[in-house]
Amino acid sequence: MGSSNPQIKNFISIAYDYRRSKTDKNLIQLQRHLQILSVVNDLSIFEPTNVETLEFYVCLEQFLNPLDAKSPVVWKVIALLIHICHSPSIRTALRDDIKFVPILSDFLVESKLSKDKSLKTLNLIEEISYKLKILRTEAWVLKLVPYLVEHITEGNSGDDLLVPSLTTLANLCRSNPPVLSCLRSMGNNKALVQKLTDMKTATINIKLLASELMFYLDLKVTDLGFNLIKHILDLVFTAATEGLMENNLSWLRLAADVFGELTSYPIIEDHLREYKSYTSYLQPLLNGMIAESPEPLVEVLLDLFCYLIELDYTELHPLYNEIFSKAMMWMNSEQSGVAAVKVIQSLITVMNDSVNLDHLENFIGAVAESLMFDEDVSITHNRLHRITATLAMLEGLCNRETSYRLKLAVQLQPSVFSSLLRKILIIEASLPLGNSLAQSYSDYESNASRYSVCSYKTYQDLSIISGNMLSASLMEAVSQSVILILTVVKLLGSQNAAFMLEYSQMINNPVLMTHLVRCERSSIPDLVARAVTIVTEGTVPTESMGALIKATEEANASSQPSVNMDNGDHKERLFSSQCHAQLFSAGCEENVDMMISRLRGTVDKMELKECALTDIMEMYEYKMAAMAHVEKSLRDALTAADVQNRQTHHSLLQTRVQNDHLRSLLCSWEERLQIAQKEKAEVQASISQIQSSARQLRENFRQDKTELERQKIDLQKEASSLRDHLDNREENIRRLQRQLGDAHNEIKNLHKIIKEEQEKHQKLQDQNQKLEEELKKGRREYDDLQKENQRVEKLQLQLKKENSELELLIRSHEESMSAKEAELEEMTRKFNELKRIQDMIHNISSGKLGL
Repeated sequence: MGSSNPQIKNFISIAYDYRRSKTDKNLIQLQRHLQILSVVNDLSIFEPTNVETLEFYVCLEQFLNPLDAKSPVVWKVIALLIHICHSPSIRTALRDDIKFVPILSDFLVESKLSKDKSLKTLNLIEEISYKLKILRTEAWVLKLVPYLVEHITEGNSGDDLLVPSLTTLANLCRSNPPVLSCLRSMGNNKALVQKLTDMKTATINIKLLASELMFYLDLKVTDLGFNLIKHILDLVFTAATEGLMENNLSWLRLAADVFGELTSYPIIEDHLREYKSYTSYLQPLLNGMIAESPEPLVEVLLDLFCYLIELDYTELHPLYNEIFSKAMMWMNSEQSGVAAVKVIQSLITVMNDSVNLDHLENFIGAVAESLMFDEDVSITHNRLHRITATLAMLEGLCNRETSYRLKLAVQLQPSVFSSLLRKILIIEASLPLGNSLAQSYSDYESNASRYSVCSYKTYQDLSIISGNMLSASLMEAVSQSVILILTVVKLLGSQNAAFMLEYSQMINNPVLMTHLVRCERSSIPDLVARAVTIVTEGTVPTESMGALIKATEEANASSQPSVNMDNGDHKERLFSSQCHAQLFSAGCEENVDMMISRLRGTVDKMELKECALTDIMEMYEYKMAAMAHVEKSLRDALTAADVQNRQTHHSLLQTRVQNDHLRSLLCSWEERLQIAQKEKAEVQASISQIQSSARQLRENFRQDKTELERQKIDLQKEASSLRDHLDNREENIRRLQRQLGDAHNEIKNLHKIIKEEQEKHQKLQDQNQKLEEELKKGRREYDDLQKENQRVEKLQLQLKKENSELELLIRSHEESMSAKEAELEEMTRKFNELKRIQDMIHNISSGKLGL
């Protein structure tokens, strides 16, 4: 995946500075950065998967201006493009997404380049134009094809431009009827045929290219004889054999491409089947295909085998088992795995008898291995294509015979498909969309605002659209894989209940409904049939029906603007094609029409005889000039239509990608909403539980309150009784105080004794106070000793002993004080006894006196 590389960001900034101000300083910096980028080993930074790298390609496109062909910057750009084209994925993106071939074509044709520079540019076009699909006649095709034909007809066998011109022209002609029409309508076709015929002593690849172009120039020759087809087939397999022996990928790829192109023409199918040397050529190719063979060669060779198998040539049937074994060897290969799966699928399709059981056992094991991935392994685009091809092959095998389906259901495990589905769904979640894309685009806007020379809208459209095209194609591939997994699991479920249970769990996932709708609206009939079958057979559960309806509504809503846009563009194109400028005056046009009608015999011969030769020549000149002007205006209109078509295509892709992006975001938000609803239900359940607990606590508190109120009443009663008891005690105290007043006089008599006892008591109190002071001092010392104990433990033990002794002393003093108090009580008792005796004496004395 591409990344926001600092080198690319710096180059974009410098490119803007240079386009704004073409100073020597900016030129030197630009060349230096181009030179640095031309030697980068990690080509993944050039993957057009984010806004920065797309803006980088836009900047490169701006430098490829025919008016600046002599600038050294242009050739630094060409060198950089040649360097990054070593990556197949980038080369494909430049061809299909960035669409660099028209830009390079206009630069090559309109610039007056030297031979070396033309060779560099033509080699670059040759690399990028491989497997280019052209659906309609475009303006750059009308310029490039004559340019290539001119180099072919005027060059000699040693010309360096001959091979790239032949290869590029062949690349453009393969499976592209508009290019073939342009080539056949050229006026110098005879010179081209003569030049191609003279290439008999050239190398094998030049002879094969020349024969291929001769075949394109006149397809009717195939109806007249078998010689040309036989000659081409001989060259094809000779080039394939020599390419495999010499590890020449270009020769082997050319052979496979030419043979594949021949098999696409139904009118020569019988001639292809009449060829008798397939077996003699195919056996050496199979023998040369070993485990140590380079993967690119194996991939091309497997493509050639696939074309041969689809031809269903009877004499090749004995070699099918060997081809099957060879294909299984490369089934799990990263690069050639897709081609191997296609070969196996073609073999399963064309073989009428049963597949060899030994091969079938090994084949099922290889299939299971190819569908299992570790947790830390991510599924790339190439792996996804291989998985899709493998699943399609399994579907075909299940639909062919029930015995195959039973064999697969027994040996394969449902967990393989569930794990595979889980990893495939992760791909869509990890696409470079969302916040990162928005952030990158905001950075892009800040840079684009500096560049006022180029069209901002063009940059905006191309960057955003191209940045998401790969993501959109990847999402379509993901949907196709998802539908194939569901289809295969359902077919295996008819033989194994575990697969049917797994299918039920898969179809319960609402996320899959978006992929179902996307496949329903696909342009691939088989894919549409699979999706419609799943939807209409009633296996979609009620829980997922809402997601299916919503996905269908979104797809319908997103397709409506595209339809309106297409209609508007169509009307605009019709309007622009019909509104040509008036080339001649009305009188001249009338004279020309009249002359044409006279020449067609609408007047009698006498009238024609009266027509002067000068009038006829004048009419002819007028008509030729008018046709030249019309042709020029049509070419201009075609060029404008190409530009408009590219812009419309970009807008359509942008709409589709944004729609898929929004649908993906909607699915993610729906998942978040479902999670939030679950969390809300959990919170509501927690709230209900808390409310129930609160009610229970409230009831408990109410009961506690009632109990406390009852206890309060009891305590109030108890306090009232205690208050009454206190009043009684106070009354007793007052009574006792009166008694004490009565006894006060008696106390005075014994005051002296009491005073003596008090003095003794005071002494004891003084002693007690001293002891208390000593106790306080001891406690202070104890506290100090505790602090000192942290440092010295031995001193602490000694202080504890002293403290214990002091406490014993205090206890002894307290005991002596208690004894003194007891002695005081004894003296008080004696005092009371003396008082009683005194009272008795007093009473006796009073009695005596009374007597």
